[in-house]
Amino acid sequence: MQLFYNIGIKAMSVGIKILSFFNEKAKKSIEGRKHTFDLIKKTVKKDENWVWIHCSSLGEFEQGRPVIETLKKKHSNYKIALSFFSPSGYEIRKNYNQADLVFYIPFDTPKNAKKLLQVFKPKLWILVKYDYWYNHLKTFKKANVPIIVISSIFRENQIYFKPYGKWFTRQLKENLAHFFIQNEKSKNLLQNIDINQVSVVGDTRFDRVWQIADNAESLSWVETFKNENNLIVIGSSWKEDEDLWIKWINEKLPNNWKVIIAPHEMTYKSIIELKNQFKVGVTTYKNQNDLQNSKVLIVDAIGFLSKIYAYADMAYVGGGFNKSGVHNTLEPAVFGVPIIIGPHYQKFNEVLELKNEGVILPIKDYTSFEQVLDNLINSELSSFKPKAKKVFDKNLGATNKILNWIEGL
Repeated sequence: MQLFYNIGIKAMSVGIKILSFFNEKAKKSIEGRKHTFDLIKKTVKKDENWVWIHCSSLGEFEQGRPVIETLKKKHSNYKIALSFFSPSGYEIRKNYNQADLVFYIPFDTPKNAKKLLQVFKPKLWILVKYDYWYNHLKTFKKANVPIIVISSIFRENQIYFKPYGKWFTRQLKENLAHFFIQNEKSKNLLQNIDINQVSVVGDTRFDRVWQIADNAESLSWVETFKNENNLIVIGSSWKEDEDLWIKWINEKLPNNWKVIIAPHEMTYKSIIELKNQFKVGVTTYKNQNDLQNSKVLIVDAIGFLSKIYAYADMAYVGGGFNKSGVHNTLEPAVFGVPIIIGPHYQKFNEVLELKNEGVILPIKDYTSFEQVLDNLINSELSSFKPKAKKVFDKNLGATNKILNWIEGL
């Protein structure tokens, strides 16, 4: 099985290299990895204490971030190394000021794993949610580096729980010192395959969004745009999401409501195409023409969405019509507003909890979308705050539980 795995890794790396001639994301992945070892050699000095946090991409970074920042605050004598597999995480967070080193994790070959260990041996390696690269795990475990995973979640359809997945199961059991997982169901699944080094602590993103909400900055341009109106915030929208909203806004948007859209894609072309489909007054963040009289504001810049949700009376989180699933619903949920999402959400534990409390309202098509909106507009929206608070009260504190275990090392 090890041989087949290594062949698969080699094929993947060759495939990305070929793709890099045609795809900008793949190109960044290859170019960035050319400098990994030189960057680490230049940064890591002898006798320094390092903690390594690995994230697949940006979403996992947000789960790891509370642990990184708490470690940095409480244990300033330790340096933080942050790695990514995907360019969508690395390119956005390569200058993250709470990390002393940010790098692409090398492709998972035995040679790369041994080479990485030669230039970098942390006191602890933290994986965020998943991204188990088995050659790296085996190599660092053999060098007595404790390896843990945080904010992890497991489902019965994963390979670890299949009769043909015993090799993968053994890698987890033998190489990971502890699993900090999101729910009891994951714990039961792991214990069924004889993995018992498990603690149910929840999802660290609850701590992260709570911290963001507690330190929310005011945005004068949002305040000017909203004025005395009610506000719908549409976050991380894809075309399938936008098609629903464009029809509803053009035909049914009430006079005392306004809409902010922060689309997933923010190219100049895509913003213009989106803007031109509205029959009501539209402005953008970069232009901000006639904010007070416009009905729709398109945010064509990154970094604002979590702050904009603070002004929302209702939210929609995109991605639920894609196979990858809905985006971050905790960012609006922390402000106690009702949240509409598309139909693909079942693999997200926090979404299921919020749905069970009635905070999240899934839709499957325009008819159900229209019905949910009509009901919400005629509802007492403040009634959603205690429902959301109940979910947060249950889940806050994962970061401190993880830190307590780490400090025991």
